[in-house]
Amino acid sequence: MAKSIKQLQAELLDEGLLNRLGAQREDLSKLTLTEQLLIRSAANFIERVKQNIEVLGISDTGALSDDISQGELTKQGGTYSISLGYPANSAAAKYYDFVNKGVRGVKSKTPNSPYSFKNLGVSRKFQDNIFSWIKRNNVQGDVAITKRQAKRQSLSKMASAATNQKSLAYAVAVGIKKKGLRKTGFFDNAVDNIFGADFATAVSKIVGQDIKILIRQNGNNNQ
Repeated sequence: MAKSIKQLQAELLDEGLLNRLGAQREDLSKLTLTEQLLIRSAANFIERVKQNIEVLGISDTGALSDDISQGELTKQGGTYSISLGYPANSAAAKYYDFVNKGVRGVKSKTPNSPYSFKNLGVSRKFQDNIFSWIKRNNVQGDVAITKRQAKRQSLSKMASAATNQKSLAYAVAVGIKKKGLRKTGFFDNAVDNIFGADFATAVSKIVGQDIKILIRQNGNNNQ
């Protein structure tokens, strides 16, 4: 369970807690309180993202949860850096931000997203991806869908009209391009929750002076 920044700060300032950490205490003692807070907050962020994925029920293959990771904490001059997110070579890096920010449909103005479908054309790759999803979830074009899929009412209507899974895959793909993909915010909400005002205040209190927090996405939108 992810903790609040205030909880992490209180733990780090509690010498009794450090004494109770046992085997971890030797490693922690080599780090400043600032470094400990940054590392724990990074781990807390990963946990929050995974919680959001679980609550939203948006993990199909498991890659969104499995691929997210944190890099090593580095220091250059008076600046600390740590990378969080999906490595460029991971499967989830290719699509996580579409799930996070959503994608506007051809015939829809929502969600408010930097991404949008340009036309209703369905590529073979897109249809194959939908077909794979249908197979994994055992959706049949000529039978009732399971309770797990019941929340997708539009999918239920498509299923009753489709004659087989391939035609269903095409119907679903067209429907997605028309209506778009909803915004989940599973990643952005975790950033705001973990690295918001409380985080800046906690670091400032430990350092003893005002600090500047810079959150930067890399060019591939995967970290």
